[in-house]
Amino acid sequence: MKQMIPKKDMLKIVTLSFFGLAAIEIIGEFLYSDFIISLSKPLLLPLILFIYWYNSEKASKVYIVALLLNWSANVLFLSVVSDVIFVATILFMLSRFFIFLTIFEKLRNLNFVPILIGSIPFLFLFTYLIYLIYEEVFGYALIINLLQSLFISFIGGFALGNFIMKNDEASKYLLAAALCFALNIFALGVKYYYLDLGFLKPVAMIFFIAGHFIFLRFMIISEREKIIV
Repeated sequence: MKQMIPKKDMLKIVTLSFFGLAAIEIIGEFLYSDFIISLSKPLLLPLILFIYWYNSEKASKVYIVALLLNWSANVLFLSVVSDVIFVATILFMLSRFFIFLTIFEKLRNLNFVPILIGSIPFLFLFTYLIYLIYEEVFGYALIINLLQSLFISFIGGFALGNFIMKNDEASKYLLAAALCFALNIFALGVKYYYLDLGFLKPVAMIFFIAGHFIFLRFMIISEREKIIV
């Protein structure tokens, strides 16, 4: 019987596969290649989920739901049908809500004051985004953008507040992930509602990929796993 691949080697293989696919996806965004994007993008979050599940002794169900919602949104965003894209937008927003719940699950004992202080820079960023795009956003789209902004601001508030209070390895990863998530939303908001610059979507995807992988690191470290990706 053949020997199974050691856990450490399996993690290296899957992690390298993730970064390889991420590079292909970003190239696809720069080339405006729907074919490349449709082949690479749907595989990114399942690889993140596998790395997390393989590392975790007691996986967070809330985090898994967040990844599945985000994956569903990514698949639906490949469509050109407006109703499908609308559903994808809702799922994407819900995934950010579940990311927030995941962080709350980890940091529920954090004092309210540093959370409030930490939220201020993110609220300023998204207030400026809403100011830029408000003439182009109407109805449900405006509500969704406002909710997205609030969820990311709360995530940022927890991340920055936790960093101020602890300044440990996990808090640094969480803050970096929160910044990536915020810049991802900001870049997409500018791209679709203010200035349709070609480089913004690939840049947003870089922040998306970096944010998810860094958040994965936060989850693994916060669970005090011995095996680190």
